[in-house]
Amino acid sequence: MIWVLLVILGLSNVTQQQSLANSLFAEEGTSPGFVTRINKKALSIVSDQLKDRVVKFMNSDGLEFNISAPLTNQVRFTLRSSKIISFDELYFDSSMSIVPQKGVSWTGTNINVTLLASFSLLTTQGEITGNVPLSFDKTNVELLLWTGVNGDGHLKTDLITCKVAANNLQLQFSQADSALLANYIPHMQNFIRQTVEQVVCPSFHAELVPVLSNRIMNTPLSASLFEQYFINYALLGPVEFSSQAITLKHRGNSFGILRQGRTRLNDFRLPYRSPPLQVPTADSGHMIDFYLSNYTMSSLLFWMDQYRKFDYEISRQATNNSALVGYLKTDCGTGDICAGTLFPALGTRFPGGEVVIKSHTVSYPRVVLRKNNMTIYIDSRVDAFVQQQDRSRRFLTASMNAEVKLDKPSFKDFVLHGELRIDKFKVSDVASLVDGIDEGSLEFLVNALTELILNEDMAKKLKSGIQLPIMFDYTQQAANVSIEDDMLHISADFCATDKCATTADNKDTDVDYYDTVQG
Repeated sequence: MIWVLLVILGLSNVTQQQSLANSLFAEEGTSPGFVTRINKKALSIVSDQLKDRVVKFMNSDGLEFNISAPLTNQVRFTLRSSKIISFDELYFDSSMSIVPQKGVSWTGTNINVTLLASFSLLTTQGEITGNVPLSFDKTNVELLLWTGVNGDGHLKTDLITCKVAANNLQLQFSQADSALLANYIPHMQNFIRQTVEQVVCPSFHAELVPVLSNRIMNTPLSASLFEQYFINYALLGPVEFSSQAITLKHRGNSFGILRQGRTRLNDFRLPYRSPPLQVPTADSGHMIDFYLSNYTMSSLLFWMDQYRKFDYEISRQATNNSALVGYLKTDCGTGDICAGTLFPALGTRFPGGEVVIKSHTVSYPRVVLRKNNMTIYIDSRVDAFVQQQDRSRRFLTASMNAEVKLDKPSFKDFVLHGELRIDKFKVSDVASLVDGIDEGSLEFLVNALTELILNEDMAKKLKSGIQLPIMFDYTQQAANVSIEDDMLHISADFCATDKCATTADNKDTDVDYYDTVQG
C-alpha cells in the first residue's frame, strides 16, 4: 500500500493571497506587461543537480527516520535509522517533468538501498532491541511541487505530495532474531510496507525541496530598479503548467513612490493600459524566455519623465564643461567662436550676456517596437534666454521632436541593459526675437549640443538596467535579445555552476547553502 505524505501548504490561503495580489495591481482583462516562460529544457539542469544531491546525502547517511506504531494491543514496534550500508549509484536516475495543470514533478528511479536500523519491540514481558538491515530495490520516489504566492507576497515553489513505490521491501533479521521474533515479523514487514513514505519522504523533502524552492521561481513580486523607480512582477493569474513549459504572466509596469507626509505609497497611475501581448507558442529552443511588450519600458520612461529626467538646461551653472561655456557668450574675442559670432544679431541685441537654453517635455515618452528597432519619441519645448548680469530675457521658443533609439541591448544575470541614443530630431514652430535664428540654425545648434553633451547623458539614462525576476537561479551561459514587432524577446541558457566551463568571468566561488550537504 502506498501511503501519501501531504505537506500542509495552506493552499486555500495561497489562492486567496494570489487573488488579493491580482486585485491590487490590475483590472480584469488587463494584458501582461511581460511574460516569463521556463521551458522543459531548463529542468534537465535541476534534475542533474538533484541527482548529485541524492547521491551525496545517501553517501553521508542522510536517510533519517524514526517511526513507531502498535503491532497489537500489547506490542509496540519502533524503527530508527542508523546508517546506510549500500546505495547503488550506477542504476539510480533522476528526471523532472511538468505535470499539466498541477505543477513540477521530480522522480528518482531505481533506488536500491540497504540501511542499518535499530529496532525496539516493547511487549508486556519486556523490551527486545537490536539492529536489522532494511532493504528496498527498484524503488521510485516522486515529489510533486506547486508554485504560488505565499502570505508574504512572495512567489514560492513548495511540496504538495511525496509518493514512494517500493519493491522487495523487507527487514532482514538475523537467524537468531527471526526465531525470537517469529510471531511478530509478519506484522513488522506489513508495518514497514505501509509506512514506507514515512521512511523515505522526510529525508527527500528536507534535502531536495529547499534546492527546488530556492532555485526555481523564487522571487518577490516587485523589485527596485535605479534611483526611485520600481518594477511590478505581480501575476495576472495562476502559474500555468503545460507539458512543455511553465508560463507566468506579469503585470509588468514600472512605478514610483508617492510620498504623503510620512506615508510612502506605491504609485501605479499611468495614462495608458498595457497593449495586447501575443506570445509565440513554439518552443524557442532555449531554457528561459521573456517576452516584453512596450509597457514595461514605457512605464519606466513615464516615471523618469515625471522626475524630469528628459528636461535639459545648457548654461554656465548647469554645464560642467568650460569649453562649452565659452560658446554660450554673446561676445568673444577676435578669432574666437561663440553664440555672438554664430548669430551676430544676438550679440548686437544682447551684448555682454550668456545664453541659457532650457528644454522640457510636453508629453510623456512613447515607445514603439518594430523588427530590430526600438524607437522612443520625446516631444519637448525649447526656450532660450540671455543672462545679462541680474536680468534674464527670453529670445526664442520652439518645439522639438526627438527620436531616441535603444542601442546595444543585452541580458546578463536577469538584468536587461541598453544605451539610449538620440538618433534624430526635428525643430519646428520657431518664434525668435533675433534675426538669423530659424529652424535650420537651431537644428544645427541642437545637433552640436547632442554630440557634445546630450548623447553622453542619454546613454546613461538606464544606468544599472531593468531587473527582471530571477525565475531560474543558475549561472547564465548565453543570452540573446531581439526586438520584434510589438515585442522584445529575451532568451537565455544556463548551467549549474560546478558544471559550467571554468573561466575567470563566470567562475562562482561562493558556496550556496542549499547546495551544501551537512554531513
